[in-house]
Amino acid sequence: MAEAKTSSVKSMVLPPLVLAIICAVCCAFLALANMVTKDKIAAAEADAIQTSLKQLPDAGTFEEVTDFQPENNEKASATGLYLDENGQYAVLVTADGYNKGGLQVVIGVDKGGAVTGVSFVTVSETPGLGTKVQSNPELLVDHLVGLSDSDAVDGVDNITGATYSSKGMKAAVNCALATVHANQEVTGA
Repeated sequence: MAEAKTSSVKSMVLPPLVLAIICAVCCAFLALANMVTKDKIAAAEADAIQTSLKQLPDAGTFEEVTDFQPENNEKASATGLYLDENGQYAVLVTADGYNKGGLQVVIGVDKGGAVTGVSFVTVSETPGLGTKVQSNPELLVDHLVGLSDSDAVDGVDNITGATYSSKGMKAAVNCALATVHANQEVTGA
């Protein structure tokens, strides 16, 4: 009887204990992997942003504006503001397309407040549909260049079959325009 009771306690305690040890070891390995890769990932992201800044038309040498006021909307968030020696702004925006945060773009805005260009940092939208905002700029992005107000941006036709991505792209442009407008006095440009 005592032997059966001991066996019963063992069978109740041992599996959760083993599972807890396995979880602790897995967590330790994940923490180690994060520690080893986080700097490399951050450097790769910074390089991708710098590459996108250089792809803007007439891009100079951009300096980051560290103390800026983002003008986010319900689909897009400004995560960085840059200014070059020519007075051109670049706004790093993360926008929701079909996927939450599926579009990370750099949007150039000139001194007059008009869009000069759009450069893609990352696109994690549906391949063949949502990715058309990047792969086929003539369908949407090219129509956004030169615009300076949200009504005009919102009036641009969406890409058929990529409605969510199109709306996300237009929300990103509106976020960039509003962010530049709100920060022109701060930057002095």
